[in-house]
Amino acid sequence: MKQDEFRKWLVAQGQTDATASSRVSSAKRVEQYLGDLDELFAQEDRDSILNRFAYTAEDERADRPNPSPVPIDGVLRTGLASLQQALKLYHSFLTEQSNVPDKAEHQALVDRLTRKEIEAAMQECDQLGLKAFLARGGFASPQVWVSDDGKDQTYPAKATVAAALGHLPDGRARAAKEFFNGFGEAQSFAKLEALGFQIIRKGTNGKDDAFTRERIEGAMDAYEEFRRSGAHADAFSSFGEPKDFWVRSSRPRQDKRFPTKPIVGYLLGKASNTFNGGWSQPGDAAARLHAAGYIIVDQHDTPLPLPEQHTHLVRGAERARLVALNYFIEPAREAGLHSVTIRAGDLHDMSGLVKNWANVCQALEKEAFQQLASVPAPTRTGPERSTTTEYTFVLGQDVNVRDGTMPIAVQTATTNLILYGPPGTGKTYQTAWEAVRLCLGNDVAAALSGENNRVRLMAEYRRLMIEGRIEFVTFHQSMSYEEFVEGLRPDVDRDDPSENSAGFRLEPVSGIFQRVARRAEAAARDGASRGQDAAAAMPDAPGPDVTASVQPEPESSDNRDPQPQQGLENGLFTVGHLPPVRDGTFRKLAQDVAQELAKGHPQGFSLHQYREALVRAGRETGVEPTGGWEKHNMPTWASHPDQAWLVPAGAAAGAVSSNPQANGGQQTSGATVMVEHDTASAHVLIIDEINRANISKVFGELITLLESDKRLGRRDEIQLTLPYSKKRFGVPPNLHIIGTMNTADRSIALLDTALRRRFTFKELMPNPAVLSPNVGGINLRKLLATINDRIEYLFDREHQIGHAYFTGCTSPEAVEDVMRHKVIPLLSEYFYEDWSKVAAVLGDGPQGPSRFLEARPLAAPPGIAADDFSGERLRWRVKDQFDFSEFAA
Repeated sequence: MKQDEFRKWLVAQGQTDATASSRVSSAKRVEQYLGDLDELFAQEDRDSILNRFAYTAEDERADRPNPSPVPIDGVLRTGLASLQQALKLYHSFLTEQSNVPDKAEHQALVDRLTRKEIEAAMQECDQLGLKAFLARGGFASPQVWVSDDGKDQTYPAKATVAAALGHLPDGRARAAKEFFNGFGEAQSFAKLEALGFQIIRKGTNGKDDAFTRERIEGAMDAYEEFRRSGAHADAFSSFGEPKDFWVRSSRPRQDKRFPTKPIVGYLLGKASNTFNGGWSQPGDAAARLHAAGYIIVDQHDTPLPLPEQHTHLVRGAERARLVALNYFIEPAREAGLHSVTIRAGDLHDMSGLVKNWANVCQALEKEAFQQLASVPAPTRTGPERSTTTEYTFVLGQDVNVRDGTMPIAVQTATTNLILYGPPGTGKTYQTAWEAVRLCLGNDVAAALSGENNRVRLMAEYRRLMIEGRIEFVTFHQSMSYEEFVEGLRPDVDRDDPSENSAGFRLEPVSGIFQRVARRAEAAARDGASRGQDAAAAMPDAPGPDVTASVQPEPESSDNRDPQPQQGLENGLFTVGHLPPVRDGTFRKLAQDVAQELAKGHPQGFSLHQYREALVRAGRETGVEPTGGWEKHNMPTWASHPDQAWLVPAGAAAGAVSSNPQANGGQQTSGATVMVEHDTASAHVLIIDEINRANISKVFGELITLLESDKRLGRRDEIQLTLPYSKKRFGVPPNLHIIGTMNTADRSIALLDTALRRRFTFKELMPNPAVLSPNVGGINLRKLLATINDRIEYLFDREHQIGHAYFTGCTSPEAVEDVMRHKVIPLLSEYFYEDWSKVAAVLGDGPQGPSRFLEARPLAAPPGIAADDFSGERLRWRVKDQFDFSEFAA
């Protein structure tokens, strides 16, 4: 510590000798416990040092202990404040002495750099030669280099940025000894990447053979064996319990945390007392694993933020590329997936970055990552360079093929998605579009996007619902596991021959989630059994018709236990010959339902569609098949030679008989049925208002099965035994779940943590730009934006008004009707009938203009003094005629 110089500086700043001596004494007291202050400020950020002495009034009221290592005599809060002030002054002294900008000034300086200044510095290096260029600024052997994309020439990154500052207007080149007080390297390297340059670090990018992903994961395997059986004790037994640094495995494991020090010791053959487990130096364990693209976490598996003073740690786009490769691309390849989707916000947080989303998006978009991961250019969904931007990469394709159309199957990668936002932001429309996109592919959905195509989109949406590809359910407070997955329902005991029997039994009944999961599983299994691998990768591609051979089985007398005929499940059918049956019987009901479906679907209907319609009609009329609905099997029963009335949709109604020769090889008995190729097996379950139910109660033990890697056919597949039916159950990979969530009803922060971890969240906020700037003289964009600004100021951003309230307004009268009957009542609900705040949102006030509301002062009743109440009492009313002059077009 430069105490004499510091004392003189304080006096020069106008402080008395006594005050200056007191400040120097306080700084020396801190130095006794934290070490040399000059070195401390060179290594750590000022704010992080000051935070060690932070002590608020709330801390004082709670009688919390001294947070600093410095003992305090007297009043704790006052003593710590005095030390903080001395440290602030000493930092200012050091900054002025070294002529180095502070953090904010440095950031502003670096922000001014453009490619022009960087390229000028590179030209200087070419002209002077590397050795002279480094010597001019006193730079040592560089560890971090910078290059331009597509060029082989590299330049020392630190020296290049320091020289580039001299090319700014009124700029000055920096020397190594004054390079931003030790905290500027990270910001400078991030700026280089933001300008399109590539950062290259010595010993990274997979060049260190000791720290490949395979070797690191192998060391973790060995450590797991050591935990389990004591194997490899010679390598691990000398390492004690970890304290601060763990590394997260990139492969599925029961416990994904591993202490950094023994893993690195195993890889290098080093003893525990020869190196550190942290990352303050490049050779430390956590630093080596970090450089290899691994995530360093704490004991709770939370990624650790990167300390700014450790400038050797990889950051920015370079860091994001390595983490994306290790934790997304390679695991997906190992699992045999065709594609993988990376959400920018997830990768950003995993990489330990802070407010660096643009660099993350840039890393995923650029060719450098495509070459590193051997993938073609990704497909992007969502906003441009945001936390919710998603990038889908196709795996297993030639990286040089960049101009072809990406297979639809890999573009529709979302498995679990929640759309959330305030009311009226288009969640319902977006849900329908997402569902159609998942079922039919991006190309079809793109042609159906936009308000002008809304009718066509909803027609496709309804068609897919009728086909059983899309299911819709709304959650509510009383929603239960028994409704959603499966439960027990009473059923009449038909085994009792007595006509007067009142007995019943409880039968397991599938809920909507199990039903749609079973259908999706059947569709996936049927597609796989046909060997349509190409169609699985590209489900919109046309495929050949498939001949399904189905052997009919004779029905038992009570028709209670037939075997399913899978070949009929995915075909399209219509009504053929209808044999006469008695009125009031189940077969008469089944024929009537089939005829109604045929009228509404001249192109044919699916067996699932028929089954659902028949069950609804049976429930309404009370007519059931022999043996009950649970024992009823549609494929076998509908194709019985003597009773069949369902025929392939391509056959003429009534022209099909039981003679195969008479029908071109198509038999209603099911011996040979031409089944139309099912071009897409994706199924979608839409859960509206997903946040209104008790998620843990509704999903139960199945919440784990939602994860993509736990689904049927995946590497970590999990199946559970359902509690009522005792059947094995798993979630198929082709079942997508889309939820909607109104943030005005409940904050996303209150959602079940297990649900948040298993879903991707996409925020939908009000978008005034979609509204007209002139509807009868009213600027709807300005109206909505102004209202929402005021709501966010008075309440929060989650309770804004959505643009959908006004999208249908084509006249001033329609706008007024929306304001009067929708917006104002909603605002009243938001502010709990506090009409003064409603008025503030609308721009009205008791003394100001009256546009939407008007207020009349209320006189105090006789016998009650007006000053008994705080403030003026007002009666608010909605005006008969609105004034939109503030929002004139």
